[in-house]
Amino acid sequence: MAITILPWDRCRGERREAPVIRLEAIANRPRFWETLIGVSAAAALLLNLAGLLAGITVAIPHLLYIPVVITAYRFPRRGAIAAAALGAIYFLMVFILAGSMPEKIYEAIVRIIVLVIIGWLVGWLTYRLREQEALYQGLFEHSESGTILISDTGAGRTIEAVNWKAADLLHRKAGDLTGSPLSLIWGGDDEPDFFSRLAREGAVYAADTVFRLPDNRTFIVLVSAAPLPGGRAVLTFTDITGRVRAEQALRTANDKLSMLSRISADHLHFSVDRILETVEEADARCADTGTHGYLDRIRTFAWNISRQLLLTESYKDLGTTPPVWMSVRQVFESGRLMQKIGTVSLRIWTERLEIYADPLFADVLVHLVENSLRHGRTVKNIVVTYRETPEGLDLSIRDDGQGIPAEKKDRIFEYDSGGQAGIGLFICRQIAGVTGMTLREIGIPGSGAWFVIHVPAGRYRIEGTSDDAPPSALPRQSPGNIIRHSTGATVRELLSSEFPLADALWVDYHTTTGDPRTDRIFAAFHDGQMVSLARCRRHPDGYEVDGVFTPPGHRGHGFAHAAVWGLVEACGSDVLYMHSVRGLEKFYGAYGFVPINEKELPQSIRERFAWAQGEMEGANVDPMMRVPPS
Repeated sequence: MAITILPWDRCRGERREAPVIRLEAIANRPRFWETLIGVSAAAALLLNLAGLLAGITVAIPHLLYIPVVITAYRFPRRGAIAAAALGAIYFLMVFILAGSMPEKIYEAIVRIIVLVIIGWLVGWLTYRLREQEALYQGLFEHSESGTILISDTGAGRTIEAVNWKAADLLHRKAGDLTGSPLSLIWGGDDEPDFFSRLAREGAVYAADTVFRLPDNRTFIVLVSAAPLPGGRAVLTFTDITGRVRAEQALRTANDKLSMLSRISADHLHFSVDRILETVEEADARCADTGTHGYLDRIRTFAWNISRQLLLTESYKDLGTTPPVWMSVRQVFESGRLMQKIGTVSLRIWTERLEIYADPLFADVLVHLVENSLRHGRTVKNIVVTYRETPEGLDLSIRDDGQGIPAEKKDRIFEYDSGGQAGIGLFICRQIAGVTGMTLREIGIPGSGAWFVIHVPAGRYRIEGTSDDAPPSALPRQSPGNIIRHSTGATVRELLSSEFPLADALWVDYHTTTGDPRTDRIFAAFHDGQMVSLARCRRHPDGYEVDGVFTPPGHRGHGFAHAAVWGLVEACGSDVLYMHSVRGLEKFYGAYGFVPINEKELPQSIRERFAWAQGEMEGANVDPMMRVPPS
């Protein structure tokens, strides 16, 4: 608000503009507030004095709130003190003029207490409000991002305020921007589209657009916005022109390099084909045995070049596409792999495991199994399991073939290590590394190869364990890889959506129920019917095996053996504990469990039988433990 004095110039007969006197400037002067407080306090006290003299004590005392509120607003820390001082003067007047009436004294005391409370409350609220104002003002003024306060006047959007960074990025002075239409810096269809989106979504984050400079040059910005009350909005933006141009330059260079690579690869393929044709022709015409040996070597080198070209072309897009969640089991059950396993037993115990990785990671998993099939020679079994660790998860692919000689373990992941698998394992490690995974081999020579992929925390999930790991919609209807036990029963881990089926089977077994967050349940099936269960439960300090149950109608066929066998093979990389029913120690001993003292059980597992008061025999159970074989 402004008051303008326009005096008449008598000599010239015309109106002359005088300097503008702004109320805001006056209000910001300390003398103004001190005068206002003094005048309002004096007026309130004088009116109350007049009221007391006239015998009026009902409405006039409320005038005392005015100077108290003004003081508490202007000087928040002095609000209660000012109220107490004003109240003391008022009490003195009441005591002198109406001291003979106790009810007036009591009324004055209550009014003074209320006055002090109001002074303290207004002062405290004002102090907190100014703290927040200072905080937001500091963020606004000192942010390294450009910040603009926008108001919608109905006729268009206007710039109310800008910080120094916004003025610097826009190559204008802050004063020149304040009060200007937003269209001064933001033209075209982007502005209305942006604010339509803001109205629709409630906030806009990191949208690309173009702002205009004074010389009509443009620059690209990344802008975010949030609505404020009163038709206002706050915009923050950063200049990304350099980044966008660099991305465009990189994209152009990459396109050209890709084109050059394709041309070079085509020429190399053509040259290799010509070499092979020439070698075949020379081999057919040459009768010298020694020369045949040289030709075979040339042929081998040519095929190696061809294979390397194919691998390079296959993985040239590594890391260029975003990671995806992939089901480990579904990757292994791909038709490409199932056609190659032949008589080898491939047992995949990753029913609920999903990994967040580069799409080419699926090729890594398949290649590791193919590596066992190709080089294991005596391989009969390949087992895929996982175990959680404090740092993440270890995914294991283990076979029972001849293994990898100790002297070659450090070289198999090198580029072109000399063997047939060198390039493949080198690329596998590179693909795993895109999302922070590591790949190593820890098998014992002569006992089989054992590849371990370490997956960092946050890069894997077990379906059904949390909101971030939703359950699979439906259980598998037709498994691509059937795991069969020697009893003839098939065994697999249940999905979280199948846990109610396990609960129904357990209804006669202490009403046991499964919890997808902590349990892995393994079921044996006969003729498509679930006939036996076993559970591995994760406790804070260990893993417990329990819930081993076969309904009476299916006992005597070894189905419990099938369920426990599957559980131990899937979870056996961890130390397992259990409370064995007495008389079944031999049954569990066949799977590596040995009796232990009750004190050796982890506390959370031992507490399940706390009611036995240390006498497990009285509870008809014996504690047992299984340590993973080395």
